[in-house]
Amino acid sequence: MPLRSDWSEAGCVIARAADVLADPWVLVILRELFSGRSRFDELRDATGAADSVLARRLRTMTDAGLIRHAESGGYALTNAGERTLPILHAYAGFTRAVEPPSDGGLRISCTRCGTEAVSADWCPTCAAPLDAESTTWMRPSMGEPFPVVGGGPR
Repeated sequence: MPLRSDWSEAGCVIARAADVLADPWVLVILRELFSGRSRFDELRDATGAADSVLARRLRTMTDAGLIRHAESGGYALTNAGERTLPILHAYAGFTRAVEPPSDGGLRISCTRCGTEAVSADWCPTCAAPLDAESTTWMRPSMGEPFPVVGGGPR
């Protein structure tokens, strides 16, 4: 019996997106790609995924157009992959609202004005979108603040 339904050809756009993005491994892999990790071994170590699990998810993400093989030998986000950033921001905001992490969790800031974001996709001060070019993350597990990494073809 399959673990879940195949929604890849569903008429509903949310169901089609969930077919790929509702997988928790995909979300943590996206988090690591946005954090600047791109090579298989870096992604495996940061996520704790078994090699077979990670390889399968990376194939799924490549097939879905979220990532591509990079010239450096790792993986890079495509434009479609970069568009998932507000989803990750929404997850972080949800967690802070429901059960704030003791270490502060992921903090999201606008690089244009330095304001910490409270919304998933817009800076509350300069009202500009929070995208891969204008976002800095502070993750306690990574120490200092760092820019979110984009990688889609321009």
